[in-house]
Amino acid sequence: MSGRSNKPEISGAERIAQLNEIDKDVATLLQSAGTAINTLTVPAPESNVTQEKDTQDIDQRKEDFTASSRQYFSILSSIDIRLRRHISALEEAEIIPSETTAKDAQASMNMISPLSRPSAPTKSTTTNSGLGSLDVGWLNSRNDNVEKMMEAELWKEAQELVHERLIDEKSRNNNCDIVE
Repeated sequence: MSGRSNKPEISGAERIAQLNEIDKDVATLLQSAGTAINTLTVPAPESNVTQEKDTQDIDQRKEDFTASSRQYFSILSSIDIRLRRHISALEEAEIIPSETTAKDAQASMNMISPLSRPSAPTKSTTTNSGLGSLDVGWLNSRNDNVEKMMEAELWKEAQELVHERLIDEKSRNNNCDIVE
């Protein structure tokens, strides 16, 4: 026990219960994302809607969107933190290798002289689109840049979607003003 901290041990059943709570929060996360997006949609126009009611409705929808967005990011942060804790616990229990262990292994591979490394096959045929026996999935799993880039792309797409919805909403509001 000298290598371990004084944290109370959590049983496997408790960890599974915690993961079950995270799973439920993922459903809540998706629901809050749906609610936020739903507030951006414009309801079908009614013939007897006044401009004042439209303004109040838009203000209410903005408040609803802000509240749903805050809830979404709050839940997302909570899920992220709890999953990282579980990953740390798995690393401490040596069930999965820690990031530092994987980085140390890569560093030691880089220290091996080029002469002692296995040489690449000298065949003239191209395999795996010129990558040979190199596993791209393995390379990507050693670096989270791909994940960060994909996440950035998704955020950019979401931002563009929200921007398009807001432009559509403004154009619809302008068209309603012209018709009246």
